[in-house]
Amino acid sequence: MTARYIPLNGLLNRDESSTPSPRTASGWRLPKRWISFLIVTFTLLTTIYLFLGNGPPISYTGSQQFNGLPSVPSISSTSSPSSSVSYLLGSDEDSTKLWFPPLHDEREFRPTVASYNAPLASLQRPRTPLFIAFTRNNAMLQQVVLSYIAAGWPREDIIVVDNAGTMDSNPRHLLTPKNPFYLDYDLFRNRYGVSILQTPTLLTFAQLQNFFLRVSMAHGWRYFFWSHMDVAVLSDEEAKPYKSFHARVLDVLSDLGVTALDTDMGTPRNGEKNWAIKYFTYDWLTLVNVEAWRQIGAWDTFIPYYATDCDAYSRIVLNGFTKDDVRTGRIFDLPEALQDPEAKFFPPASSSSSSQAADDSAPEGEPPGSRRYHLLVAELEKLERRKPENQRNNWQAALGEGGKGEPWTYDPDGFQKMWWATAEKGRDMYRMKWGTSECRLDEHGVKLDDAWQT
Repeated sequence: MTARYIPLNGLLNRDESSTPSPRTASGWRLPKRWISFLIVTFTLLTTIYLFLGNGPPISYTGSQQFNGLPSVPSISSTSSPSSSVSYLLGSDEDSTKLWFPPLHDEREFRPTVASYNAPLASLQRPRTPLFIAFTRNNAMLQQVVLSYIAAGWPREDIIVVDNAGTMDSNPRHLLTPKNPFYLDYDLFRNRYGVSILQTPTLLTFAQLQNFFLRVSMAHGWRYFFWSHMDVAVLSDEEAKPYKSFHARVLDVLSDLGVTALDTDMGTPRNGEKNWAIKYFTYDWLTLVNVEAWRQIGAWDTFIPYYATDCDAYSRIVLNGFTKDDVRTGRIFDLPEALQDPEAKFFPPASSSSSSQAADDSAPEGEPPGSRRYHLLVAELEKLERRKPENQRNNWQAALGEGGKGEPWTYDPDGFQKMWWATAEKGRDMYRMKWGTSECRLDEHGVKLDDAWQT
């Protein structure tokens, strides 16, 4: 079909039958220079309109296929591949959400993980969110975080939960290192590359567990991990074939049918569907099935510390779910922090902060099962034997009376006394609730309906 020609000079006769045909009307051809002028003008005006009305034009670099849907263009990013790490609650600091991810490029994070423990990139594996709650003792937190990083746990999956109860004092650097509630934000975020999430106020142990569940539910996570702060983990460097601690954690997830953090779980290899938690040496490290806890219910906040685990873990079984142990490496229960943990958990060259010594290729020379590893195991075993069973939380008060008078700081001695008093009251509440002090209620004939009946 031939387009109808409309002359630019003279009036348009709106009667279509009287409009001259471009084929028959002579002398009406538009000069080529005018055609060029119109094309250039139209292009220029269109570009100006798009720029002013919608911002600069988007450049496209290719297409991606999503779940069988038609190809859609992908928007090019100015971020370099080396800075594409995705932090679990967002890559930008947001103090209104109490979220403080690392500020630096991941290439600057130290110490460098040994090559045989290096984790897979986040796109190549399920994410493994690990909550580690802090209330007191920055050195103990440093030790546990470094141990997880050295054992292959991805930095971007570690979330330190600042439960110091000191409002904004730690992110604003208002506390001194002698303060038991001091948390070194710069060290953990900018050197170690882990994120920090603050609690709105000081939470008890039971409240922290509910906080972990609530954060996970808000983000659609099907599972999460949490760890005690007074532990250290090591890969089993004697095992053959060798796998890092974190690689074996991924094996556990695979056995459970886990493919992604926000995807419903598939069928476990052993057919076990009703699991609630997986212990990694009791609950020193724990994997939590979020969906199961919707039926089990919240941790009992009226039993704030001691015995609250007895209550929660018994209700797992009483609700028809399972809890059992899995093994992925070594976990040590410790009374104090090692001296110079960077040098002890990481190969020698990688523990240095100098740019030359911290080159990524530096740790290549040390194989699994090195002399450093065996010395570290021996030291951790010796420390673990020194932890008194009846005074397991003395490490929290190890820093003494420092920090008095600093912003939002509870008197350290008073805090310790009130903590123990509250913990003892929690045991009383447990007895009041269940009519017994026995921890494993399911093994002593107790039923869910027995709560508050005595």
